[in-house]
Amino acid sequence: MRKLEQSIAFIGGMNRRLGMLSSFVLILIMLFLCYEVLMRYFFNSPTIWVHELSGFSFAFYLALTGPWLLQRKEHVSVDIVYSRFPFRFRLFADIVAHIVCLVFFVVLFWVGGKDMLHSFEINQHSYTVWGPPLGPVKLFVPVAAALFILQSLAGICDTILTFKKESAK
Repeated sequence: MRKLEQSIAFIGGMNRRLGMLSSFVLILIMLFLCYEVLMRYFFNSPTIWVHELSGFSFAFYLALTGPWLLQRKEHVSVDIVYSRFPFRFRLFADIVAHIVCLVFFVVLFWVGGKDMLHSFEINQHSYTVWGPPLGPVKLFVPVAAALFILQSLAGICDTILTFKKESAK
């Protein structure tokens, strides 16, 4: 039981640190876009890479903050309905939600991983003037899915432990 609680804490702590670290990517995006505005309007020399790199950076941000939000239970939910149910039913609903999430992210991990490997195999590049390789960007999908899978498993285990603690009272 203690090992399970340590694993849940480790996964949650890892996702929290990655989510907080990725928040600095928003500062980078802001700096990229400020650079683009300066180059375009003050030097009449627009860049070919800023908008695409900003999009890739935002994908990185989302990939690392999503599991942290799942851990904190801050995704969109209908709390006005959820809060009216008995505590045990809410625990059951949490487990069902985590299982649905788990199934979705296992499929996303599989499909995204295949797409990412294919992208590396054919040395796929973006169809823009800048044309960066897409393999590293597509790596975000299976990495994010793996983090979501771990957090979903931790959420299921945490909910079961909460249920057992409440039943013991």
